[in-house]
Amino acid sequence: MITRLFKLGRKLDNAEEFNRVGEANLTTSVDTEPGTLAMYSTHLADDPAMCYVFEVYADDDAYQVHASSAQFKAYVDMAADNLTSREVCQVRPELMLEKPEGLKVCDGNASPRCCFVQIKPKKLDAFREAVFANMRTSVEKEPGVLYLYACSFADDPLHWVFWEGYASEEAYETHRKTEHFKAYIAATEDCLAKKELIPLVADCLASKGTLNG
Repeated sequence: MITRLFKLGRKLDNAEEFNRVGEANLTTSVDTEPGTLAMYSTHLADDPAMCYVFEVYADDDAYQVHASSAQFKAYVDMAADNLTSREVCQVRPELMLEKPEGLKVCDGNASPRCCFVQIKPKKLDAFREAVFANMRTSVEKEPGVLYLYACSFADDPLHWVFWEGYASEEAYETHRKTEHFKAYIAATEDCLAKKELIPLVADCLASKGTLNG
């Protein structure tokens, strides 16, 4: 499985058209490409010019199919005139969980988040055990938890990113009050050297609903 996280700077004078072409790329790709499993486009809550995009493909062949598609080429053409910066984070999947019914939200009615953590040396196994238990219980038991993905950076197995989606801010707050979340926080209190939580605004969120491990 291939996971890709992008940080994109964009011009705001053509944001509506940029979002339209991006939405067409995401939704068409997830709907019509068997190996395109999930695609999410978001921007920072306090800086709409900075976008975070997360993609999941079954394998490299699936990505190549997507890269040759008409909707992706239309997005590339639009991006060429509208992006001011582009950073690719090389990450690999650790645990990928989502609701089985899949997702298509392009009206902003969701609450996505991105969280970067640096795990202390010798604490990786304890952290993985605690966070995986929390993720599995959250997606299974909480209706408002849409997806939880954990990935590590290819060049640093102690540097992780969590890509999270909640049905609303209320769903996120409900999640934080659950016993399994509190247990996870307590169990990992001494595991992290650094944590950065980034609230995001949904532009378009789409997934097949097939990621469950």
